[in-house]
Amino acid sequence: MGKVATRRRLWRWLGHFILVNALLLLLIGLRYLWIHGPPAGGLAWVYLAAAALGHYALLAALPLFLIGLPLIVLWPRKPLLFGAAAVVAAALLVWLYLDSLVFAENRFHITVLTAQILGVQTWLFAGIYFLIALFIESWLANWLWARLAGGDAKGRAKWLGLAAAVALVGAQLTHIWADANYYTPVTGLSQYLPGYRGSTAKSLLHRYGLVDLEQSRERQLTRRLAGNSTAGVLRYPLQPLRCQRPVQRHNLLVILVDALRWDMLTPEVMPNTWRFSERQATRFERHYSGGNSSRMGAFSFFYGISPSYFKAVEAVQQPAVLVDELQHAGYAFGVFSSGPLYRPVTLDRTAFANIPDLRLVTEPESAAPHVRDRRITRDWLAWLDRHERNRPFFGFLFYDAPTAADAPVNYPVKFPVRGDRAIDRKFADYQASVHFVDSEIQTLLEALDRQNLLQSTVVLISADHGEEFDENGLGYDQHGSAYSEYQLRVPMVLHWPGRAADTVAHRTSHNDVPPTLLQNLLGCENPPEDYASGWNLFSGRSWQWLASGSYYNSAIVTPDQVIVSFPNGLHEVRDRDYRLLESPRLDADLLTAALRENTRFYRQ
Repeated sequence: MGKVATRRRLWRWLGHFILVNALLLLLIGLRYLWIHGPPAGGLAWVYLAAAALGHYALLAALPLFLIGLPLIVLWPRKPLLFGAAAVVAAALLVWLYLDSLVFAENRFHITVLTAQILGVQTWLFAGIYFLIALFIESWLANWLWARLAGGDAKGRAKWLGLAAAVALVGAQLTHIWADANYYTPVTGLSQYLPGYRGSTAKSLLHRYGLVDLEQSRERQLTRRLAGNSTAGVLRYPLQPLRCQRPVQRHNLLVILVDALRWDMLTPEVMPNTWRFSERQATRFERHYSGGNSSRMGAFSFFYGISPSYFKAVEAVQQPAVLVDELQHAGYAFGVFSSGPLYRPVTLDRTAFANIPDLRLVTEPESAAPHVRDRRITRDWLAWLDRHERNRPFFGFLFYDAPTAADAPVNYPVKFPVRGDRAIDRKFADYQASVHFVDSEIQTLLEALDRQNLLQSTVVLISADHGEEFDENGLGYDQHGSAYSEYQLRVPMVLHWPGRAADTVAHRTSHNDVPPTLLQNLLGCENPPEDYASGWNLFSGRSWQWLASGSYYNSAIVTPDQVIVSFPNGLHEVRDRDYRLLESPRLDADLLTAALRENTRFYRQ
């Protein structure tokens, strides 16, 4: 047989071998779906079938094709290809089976980092499983070769492969539709396919008028509340909240500034907020966000739990306990965000998921951030004027200018450029944009004072995350790129009626915000561990480690080091100056505690 014929036959065999292994992976993957329970509705069933078929076919095809391609092209030898393919396929089966067991028990997947806390017995059984799987795969390889030699299944692999590809594309299109239409029976399934990520295109669909986000959200909110479709995924809170509402209910005003880092709170850059913190508030000087991006930073602020729960929360649109209790207590909501609430922060389907008539976009959406920032100040003040004074309010304003270093044209306050690089000039612009937002904050504070509301309103000023301008000389800039001090540490200014001005020097975090407000504002008696990973800001406790997240990776932050975990299962350890450690020592107790905190709010 010539080399061309040999390669053709080997390609044909590899295609069938991939399909058989895709079916085996699909069978093992059913364990993940048993955890979720049956899908809700016909579309969810169709989506699940298509997504599972396409995903597991892709999961089998990628490693086997990558190992088979060079062997068939360069060394078209049957024993070599069979041996390599059998080893890869056996390893894939064992990994998925072991991962399904770990996920069912602990709700986390196996990575290089999490593997370090698995016991010796687990790896012993994994070795035995691998030998059994290797025997099965070797038998399958030879059985397929003999079966294909007889002409059986001719052309079938192409059609089955095409069906899997169509299923995968169809599933992704369905997820795009479901995500844009807030349809949780579909989006809630994606997290139960390991390594799977559903596509989204809300911004594109909204831009071209293909979907009305506000109408879709209201329609699905009504359906979700009627059907309680979030049940069965999370156990959050762990116990029903027991709350005795205070006789005098304070208002709550939360002001978040996008990309505002802690060292901007100075008399020079933020004179108004600094003066407010000195005279009428508590300033927490070592406060950290739970994320280096808007999505995870805002998530940690409202939920007070690990960012590892974000996907599960977003998929079923589970609101934050804090926001739920504000609703139950009868608070009026005045929510105004300069940037869209649906992207990238996704508060529309997380913390504020159950808030009706939510304003998703501040128009004009295409305007510069400083224009929209002024607009939300004006709109919120108009809302406050219309507000019924006998009802407490929750005000939320999310300013956007610093993340784009966008101060108004000809803004009168300028800051010196500290170097010759473009990033140095951008830092000066960033400071000017922060100074501008500080003036907007002052407008809000003056309005509260003028209307005699400051003495009855809790005012909290903070940020979703910080911003970096290569201060460490490592090339990191902006946010979402590192878990450095500059990207995680943010201001925290808290004005509480009746409390004298103060400064707090111990470490606090966004995880402490929900316990503080639930206990001190809403009178909830539950211990914080029932619904959060932090403590009351006034408890005097410092965190020993902090779970943090970004759009694509996560980290465990300690006072001395940062352990960064990547989606490919690898990890790295850096010191607090964010320099890579060559031979780090990992604390097994720390990893165990972090993983336990990342899983305890899932239903078992």
